[in-house]
Amino acid sequence: MALLIKPGREPVDAWIKAITAEIPDLEIRLWPEVGDRAGIEYILANDLPDGEFSTFPNLKFVAGTAVGVERLLRDESLPAHVPILRGANRERAMTMGAWVTYHVIRHHRRFDEYRANQAAKTWEQLKYAPPETVRVGVMGLGNLGAAAARYLAGFGYTVAGWARSKKDMPGIETFAGQDELDRLLARSDILVSILPNTEGTKGLLTRERLLTLPQGAYVINSGRGTLIDEDALLELIDGGHLSGAALDVFQTEPPPPEHPFWTHPRITMTAHHSCMGRASYGAEVIVDAIRKLRAGEPVTRVVDKAEGY
Repeated sequence: MALLIKPGREPVDAWIKAITAEIPDLEIRLWPEVGDRAGIEYILANDLPDGEFSTFPNLKFVAGTAVGVERLLRDESLPAHVPILRGANRERAMTMGAWVTYHVIRHHRRFDEYRANQAAKTWEQLKYAPPETVRVGVMGLGNLGAAAARYLAGFGYTVAGWARSKKDMPGIETFAGQDELDRLLARSDILVSILPNTEGTKGLLTRERLLTLPQGAYVINSGRGTLIDEDALLELIDGGHLSGAALDVFQTEPPPPEHPFWTHPRITMTAHHSCMGRASYGAEVIVDAIRKLRAGEPVTRVVDKAEGY
């Protein structure tokens, strides 16, 4: 039986090397050279052309090379009984945690103002609050969000998290479900979103919810651009309720040239840069799943198709 790979951004040779180093007898096929479709049990791809998934009669799982699995979930040809695996990539968790921590510290320690002072040749020591008095809220406590929350707690911030279901994280207060979201927002001087794009998260941060944040709160989004009402975000920054935002994801990527985000003095942009994960780490999920199936055990890290992650 074989693994079919449709390469993503990571060079396909890196995936092949990492996987076959652990399972040397595994046959690897590369899209579109499929061969006998009955011989393919596993697929590693972010998507396939319409209707293709239903043509593999012995398919046991599909895994994506990216964090998001939106395209796989939208494909109606993927049989309902075939699991989609989440990419619990350790390197993605590390790089996401670093990106979030950088932007929290950059805002809290007023480094943008230091940069402006340097350009103006102004020497001024800028005061900042002790970290334990800064309340950070993290929306999304999966592999990536939990890592970011722990990083921030390690730097002394008072961290709370929110997720669909209750999480137990020592030293971090947690909230769960729609009924407790406003409680998280109301106590977040800095709000971090690392939520996926699902039907339950689209448009979650409306104008009304952004107004629930304390006066002067700062917003950081490295989850998906569909989460935030961008017009409301701009309005509330310009009106002074929010102090600014750091954004890695947008409703349209890239934003059009005329979009006000590009030139706004209190918005920091990066180009979907917050996390990366090499194949040498991502392959761990594939290897673990194949070994479990060969041993007759159920696979883990399975996406809840109803919830979208």
